[in-house]
Amino acid sequence: MKAVIKNARFLWLLSSQIALTFGDGLMRMGLVEVLREHQHFDKRVEIAKLSFAVAVPGLLFGPLVMVVLDRWQRRSVLIVSDVIRGVVVLAIAVWLLPLLSGQVEDRSLQLVYWMTGVLGIIATFYLAARSALLPNLVDTDDLVHANTIFGITLALATVGGITLGGLIAEKVGVLTTVLANVAMCLVSAGLLWKIRMVPHATTATQYPGTRNSWTELRIGLEYLWTHPTAMPLVLLNGVFMFIVGILAVVFVGYAMDTLRLTTSQVGYLALAGGVGAAAGIGSLSTEHRWTKSRWFPLAHLVIMGGALIMLALTVRIWVATIGIVVLGGVIATMLIYFDARLQAQVEDARRGAVFAARGMLTSATMIVAFWLQFGTDLFRRTSAPTVFFWLGVGSVVVAVLAVVMVQARKQPVTTGTVA
Repeated sequence: MKAVIKNARFLWLLSSQIALTFGDGLMRMGLVEVLREHQHFDKRVEIAKLSFAVAVPGLLFGPLVMVVLDRWQRRSVLIVSDVIRGVVVLAIAVWLLPLLSGQVEDRSLQLVYWMTGVLGIIATFYLAARSALLPNLVDTDDLVHANTIFGITLALATVGGITLGGLIAEKVGVLTTVLANVAMCLVSAGLLWKIRMVPHATTATQYPGTRNSWTELRIGLEYLWTHPTAMPLVLLNGVFMFIVGILAVVFVGYAMDTLRLTTSQVGYLALAGGVGAAAGIGSLSTEHRWTKSRWFPLAHLVIMGGALIMLALTVRIWVATIGIVVLGGVIATMLIYFDARLQAQVEDARRGAVFAARGMLTSATMIVAFWLQFGTDLFRRTSAPTVFFWLGVGSVVVAVLAVVMVQARKQPVTTGTVA
């Protein structure tokens, strides 16, 4: 743990992601406040549509990311992405200005969906590059510790941004939260620029004979399919994120309609999730051998199912808070589990492609999760507690399959050559 904390390159990356995550939380609550102030918007439907717009590019552009990401230096991908992200967020602020200033009473969110889709395209490259870059900055033996520190700080940054964003949106104004996100994007790019590192292996240098795009895509898919642990982990991650995708959208409607909370109070409830995430991730810092246990995904999915059922059966805030704490801990530790296992077991030159494939499957499952909530009458007419109940039951059922997927191929592969 001490070696990770003293690693300057890791700290520059961590600081940049704290700034970016904090700014995203601020803007997210600003958009929630827009939906609350303008009652003609259906909160659950609009949030599902925005989330859908973010997720679709991951599926559409996933194959492209698998082909090209490992050709480039990952640090450069992150810096360029942050700058472009700042420009797009600024465009969102310009679009919101007439609505927030009262110049217009009603305005379609269609353009926001398109701009959010652009952010989704950026995120498709960004998240895969970030996950693939971490093993280039820290030793393999320190990956769990590095992911633990990442998880705790980003969970706190998310909760801090959401909590403060709710207050700023209500007391100061929505525009302030969006412009603050623009600033955080530029801060993140500057911090990433400070990282000094030896260029890592790329497919262009490692496999000079596979520069044809279709060939690289085929080889990348074959590598993923034949890897003893990568494919089961990618599949399990997709199932898990489907559950999280439904939870993320239903949460706001549950908090505002079932618990009758205001925007700032929703932020406080999210703070409970951050506390749970920090506690769960903190447990991994001393007991990271848990991540190698065959019972890890099974136990977490069962716990998640129990917490969701508990939320479904209560309208008391203190009980709901306990459920959110538990969910925060489960989600955060599971994400660390996926990242650490993949980072340690996939070779450097193919790591970007594997994380891009994971992102592509995650996007596909979350697209379905979001579409169900705005594209089907069943979900639109179903109350949040009922959705939570059946989601909890589904989590427990899926838990039985989780161990099979993760343990299907037990022998890890850390290096290899693909012809």
